[in-house]
Amino acid sequence: MSSRWRTLTGLIGPVYLPNMASTIAWGMLIPTLPLYLAERGISIEMTGTILGATGLGALIGGLPGGSLNTRAGEYAALVVGLTGIAASTALLGVTDTALVLIVLRMIFGASFLVARLSRQTWVTRNVALDLRGRAMAVFGGSTRLSLFIGPFLGGVLAEWVGYSATFGVAAGLTIIGIVPPWLGRRHDVESPAPEPVAQRGVLRAIRVHRRMLARAAIVPLLVMVIREGRLVLVPLVADDLELSVAAVGAVVSVSSAADLLLFPVAGSLMDRFGRLWSMIPALGMIAAGLVALGFAAASGSVAAVIAAGVLVGLGNGLSAGSMLTLGADLAPADDTSAFLAAVATSQESGRFLGALGVGLVAGGTSLATASFVYGALAVLTILTVFRVVGESSRIAAASREA
Repeated sequence: MSSRWRTLTGLIGPVYLPNMASTIAWGMLIPTLPLYLAERGISIEMTGTILGATGLGALIGGLPGGSLNTRAGEYAALVVGLTGIAASTALLGVTDTALVLIVLRMIFGASFLVARLSRQTWVTRNVALDLRGRAMAVFGGSTRLSLFIGPFLGGVLAEWVGYSATFGVAAGLTIIGIVPPWLGRRHDVESPAPEPVAQRGVLRAIRVHRRMLARAAIVPLLVMVIREGRLVLVPLVADDLELSVAAVGAVVSVSSAADLLLFPVAGSLMDRFGRLWSMIPALGMIAAGLVALGFAAASGSVAAVIAAGVLVGLGNGLSAGSMLTLGADLAPADDTSAFLAAVATSQESGRFLGALGVGLVAGGTSLATASFVYGALAVLTILTVFRVVGESSRIAAASREA
């Protein structure tokens, strides 16, 4: 067994399985939560606000989560994050009050970010630069596998046992994610002492690296807006065609299944040729797919919606781990956790903007128009990658040599 293969397989317990547990739960909510809200008579505008509160929670909780990660350790941060995800998910089915639902989704967003950040920091510290793209791509690929399993599972369960029970199952799966890293914790690599950032504070560390942080944060934010918009648009367009809950879940799962086809390619491209070789083609495919989704929504064709969802999924798969790798490449060695927390906060705030944007644009115009708008945003993101960031692996290599 090669050293590279041993490194990647060694990440299964501490990184990939916890990520999959929480992301399957998230995926179960993609088709079911919007439909649950619609069944409760909540408007599409308020639905967008509730769904977007996930990103708002990440925005508020990101920096405290980064501080928790540096002070308490990566494993403790993971436990706190997964517990928060489980609790906020289980409670969704006991209320239809919009304000309470917004608070629960904010808790979910903050907790999800804390859990993901703990694992991203672990990989950044313990995986070599020339293997980082593959490790992060598999991280992203495990997310995509979970988003393939989750929507279909959520749709079927909701139809069989109802929404409340489905939310409870999603919460239980999340808690199970604590077990693999706990069993293998003796082999987990934790920092023997607090990082310098833990002594001088997260905010001060961010001020020190503010110029690099500005470059590192803008693209992940835009990409997350687009990704979250896609996750809201596809099920809403399918539901607008009057499909059943299970059928909507199946449409979302087909789109997510396409994500799985190219994520292994993404890691190889990033490590062998550079990060841009993955990011640019991926964003181009996403842009084309979202424009196609707009035409499909206008035409009312189920087959066209599925085809557009597949094209977006292929592009999203090719971008697997690219934003995680970008943040890791640009993170300073002495302030890794604080830097990644700030980038992740910016990125996750895109969840709020992405979902809210769909609600505002679609509420004022149509789902087709919203799809076109998000396709145009993907094109703008391509230009931003070229003009603002460039090739992050070269920056990382130069930093190591300095």
